[in-house]
Amino acid sequence: MRPLPPFLLFLFLFTLRPPVSAAPPKAPASPYAFRVQALAFDYNEACEVADYDNDGNPDISAGEFWYPGPKFDEKRPLRLVGSFSPEYRENNGEHAFDVDGDGWIDVVSGSFMPTEVFWYRNPGKEGLESGRMWEKRRLIDTQYKCNEASLFHDLDGDGKPEFIVNSWKDDNPLMAWRFGKGADGQPALLPVTIGSAAPQSNGHGQGFGDINGDGREDIIFKNGWYERPEKDAMAQPWKAHNDWTFPHACVPMLVADMDKDGKGDIIWADGHGYGTYWEQQRAPGPDGSTNWRHHMIDRQYSQLHTLIWADLDNDGQREVVAGRRLRAHCGKDPGDNEPPVVLAFQWDAAQKTFRRHILAEGAGCGLVIRFADLNKDGRNEIVSASKAGTFILWNESQKK
Repeated sequence: MRPLPPFLLFLFLFTLRPPVSAAPPKAPASPYAFRVQALAFDYNEACEVADYDNDGNPDISAGEFWYPGPKFDEKRPLRLVGSFSPEYRENNGEHAFDVDGDGWIDVVSGSFMPTEVFWYRNPGKEGLESGRMWEKRRLIDTQYKCNEASLFHDLDGDGKPEFIVNSWKDDNPLMAWRFGKGADGQPALLPVTIGSAAPQSNGHGQGFGDINGDGREDIIFKNGWYERPEKDAMAQPWKAHNDWTFPHACVPMLVADMDKDGKGDIIWADGHGYGTYWEQQRAPGPDGSTNWRHHMIDRQYSQLHTLIWADLDNDGQREVVAGRRLRAHCGKDPGDNEPPVVLAFQWDAAQKTFRRHILAEGAGCGLVIRFADLNKDGRNEIVSASKAGTFILWNESQKK
């Protein structure tokens, strides 16, 4: 058989080509816009927002320093924060609270392995203006090590926060501490045992929300949830339900009714690996245990160690905000050395899925994310501290 002439061969091969598809549609433009301001570059991984100098403007504290608003262009001393390895500072959370009731907001803070919790007394107008260090005072020696992160949360609905520590040890009791007075009449934290049913009474991950629909907030953790009692929540242990295991779950996890069926769902991320998920609560199992359908949100980014709910564009709908915790285990975790980033996951109610948006590159999130209107323009900013540094993400999104 004679070969086809080149021109006919071209026509023949052209007819075999698959039709050229249209260009894929462009992803919708992000509705969020943030401008990044760096405050410090150190390994401190916690921060807080409060009006420390009583001038009516929010300020920021982050480890050893506080930054007066509204410009945040000045670094002022607050306390000394030690290190227990080349990449860890002794600060697993800091919380603003007027401990002694003198009208000046103080800072409460603990650490990872040390068992003591301290408060740092605000020195007041003259002390702040002169750059005086804040006096360090002990609140309690908890006797518990392996403290992943600390949280402030009103567990019993009395309007006052409790100090709660998440332990990465599954068999550590789940404890909370109430503010009160010690034997010497000085401010102290008083212990409350939430649950001590080892070996699954604690574990990496914690959050708060109504799981069983009784109108009372429960505590969720790596190995299940604690049911808040109807009365005297701080005077008795809470009932434990070991209904799941979420390995290396973030702190906090989030509880919300995503599908509007009247049942609380759970949003969580792997704090030391890849994966962000939501768990859809279904009808209880035959034994009364909670029943969940597992959904993937994203697998692109690792070590989203903390999450918050935040309405970024004032449209009345909250987004999930997260960020990579850079080198959370000093290079030993999956993706541990990937660049830091701050993300938002936007809920699509019609499709019951999340859409990911990048809010900032180069800034990450350590153990806590703060969300507050720093310049009083009606839009909330994001404040984060991680091993990448301490940053403000100024919200320049269009107002809805």
